[in-house]
Amino acid sequence: MKGVIIGGTRTGVGKTTITLALLKALSSAGYEVQSFKVGPGFVDAKLHERFTGRPCYNLDAFLMGEAGVKRDLAKAKADFIIIEGASGLFTGSSSTACIADIIGAPLILTVDASASSESVAATVLGFMHYASYTPYDVRVVGVVATRVSSDTHVDDIRKALERIGVPLVGILRRDVWERSRHPSQTRGREPAVTDASLVAIYEDLDVASIIGGGAELIVPAPVPDSFKRAHVTIGVPLDAAFSFYYRSNIEALEHSARLEYFSPLNGRLPAADGLYIGGGFPEAHIQQLSANAALLNDIYVKAADGMPIYAEGGGLVYLSRSLAVNDGALYKLAGVIPAEVRMTDNLQAIGHSEVEIVRDCAIAGREERLRGHEYHYSVAEPDRDARFAYKMVRGTGIHGCDGIVEYNVLASYQHVHVYSMRHGFDRFVGAAQRYSRS
Repeated sequence: MKGVIIGGTRTGVGKTTITLALLKALSSAGYEVQSFKVGPGFVDAKLHERFTGRPCYNLDAFLMGEAGVKRDLAKAKADFIIIEGASGLFTGSSSTACIADIIGAPLILTVDASASSESVAATVLGFMHYASYTPYDVRVVGVVATRVSSDTHVDDIRKALERIGVPLVGILRRDVWERSRHPSQTRGREPAVTDASLVAIYEDLDVASIIGGGAELIVPAPVPDSFKRAHVTIGVPLDAAFSFYYRSNIEALEHSARLEYFSPLNGRLPAADGLYIGGGFPEAHIQQLSANAALLNDIYVKAADGMPIYAEGGGLVYLSRSLAVNDGALYKLAGVIPAEVRMTDNLQAIGHSEVEIVRDCAIAGREERLRGHEYHYSVAEPDRDARFAYKMVRGTGIHGCDGIVEYNVLASYQHVHVYSMRHGFDRFVGAAQRYSRS
């Protein structure tokens, strides 16, 4: 399989828009295309799936280790692999440059050309030269210039890039940029990216050159799953309010148990032996979630009865007693964990995290370490005697801790990746099995 990474000089230069246009163009041309997303984010990965009809996997060396990155790369079965980078090319604990080096993929560099023309080439040359001072092998095989204003502007950029031996393989015009710009950080709303909005973009992409510039990736053989199959059912919320799950986490659970999806917006609790409640935008649907009192009560009763429940991100919010939103309104929720949550205007935490287990919990034992990430605009205010399973080694958490433990429930702001868990979800599935027998 051939593959290429769409990187950028910084965040907000148009990587996601260009990636989606390329996915759309390749799919429309009859190619089978598999996408990946560098870093721990969920929103862009969900967008990829909309345009490919395939699962999108995150590639993050901090969360997964180099072996984990290669393990998920091995799941690709397609003609072409498109990998969307994260932030700036060299930014972060698992940068786009790091992933490019691990998998040997060439790079298309996305550059904001709104206030420059010839200087685009200088910028690209600077990034290429800086790579020689890093441990990473970065090969820039093409450039996409975004926010260009005219054909003359494009010609100036192309000529400048020719001087440094790098082709201009695509542009994103300023007017199209304004129409297609998707607010991936907008809380609670799906980015407004449609098939129609991408047509004008991929018509300005030299898809043939991008494919030609892709390298034959050495995709490892798939790793056999070692998970033990148990005769249990795990309920998983999946709807507009809850959709943030690492694909590898879901697949690990699918190999260990039967998954039953349901909607907390208007559904009832399925017959299940455990619950895995992921993140999402519960605050954007809080009226409907709070109004489904029957489901909230069922979850409370099951938790008090000893059902194992693992919740992360928005799942923590859902299991709290209440959520205070920005306009001051207060909404009652499940009341499973001894905490209230309030939304804030400012981002409270973002980035990779690492925790040490200081209390046995639903997914890990004492002294283990887990890696994940956190991203939230809310503040949890637990009772003074609340018990925590996590001590923060890296990240924000809740006053240096996280992972509130109540009954057989674990609720945290951390989105933990299964590849950092010593025994995967075995402990969680085992608890569900014991609950089923009881």
